[in-house]
Amino acid sequence: MSQGHDVERFDRWAPTYDRHHMQRLVFEPMQRTLLDVAAAQSPNAGAILDVGCGTGRLLRSARTRYPVATLEGVDAAAGMVREAEALTPPGGGIRYRQGTAEALPFPDHTFDLVFSTMTLHHWNDQQKGIAEIRRVLAPGGLWLLADFMPSGYMRLVRRIFRMRQFPVRGEIDARLADAGLVVVAERKVPGLRGQVAVLAIGVR
Repeated sequence: MSQGHDVERFDRWAPTYDRHHMQRLVFEPMQRTLLDVAAAQSPNAGAILDVGCGTGRLLRSARTRYPVATLEGVDAAAGMVREAEALTPPGGGIRYRQGTAEALPFPDHTFDLVFSTMTLHHWNDQQKGIAEIRRVLAPGGLWLLADFMPSGYMRLVRRIFRMRQFPVRGEIDARLADAGLVVVAERKVPGLRGQVAVLAIGVR
């Protein structure tokens, strides 16, 4: 499926997205794990970006852990951006923009932390998106990538169904290396059979 079709689908989905059963089953444990990794790896981050921010749930949760940080979110779907703005309390200090991972609307070396949760497989050009995240990371910054990473029998399922948009770990490591990045920590998301992980990625 092209990114354009994905964007249209998420535009339609935006008003009910936060009520979907996947929030409780997948996104909530994944976001809790990501924020735990963030707190352990970068407790004093001053600027945070969420790429593919959806309705802003992760950034609103991050506000409680990073009360004085600058929080920004980008999403390719305008409907998601509108929903995020509507759900964020006035004065919450979170700014949302429409944009893609492949063309982030920010200067170089801006963010101490970059989040992306279950979005990598939607990017049209994963290598370009990875390079963009590398560009906007501040010195010493980290990218926390949470996504489905097939392992065990799911590698066979991925191959049978040609699910190449979900790279296996070795492919991720190679793409990161091409961009001058490396995994510095990893944590599996509990309750998801080891198929979803949070990677903390830094500059080599």
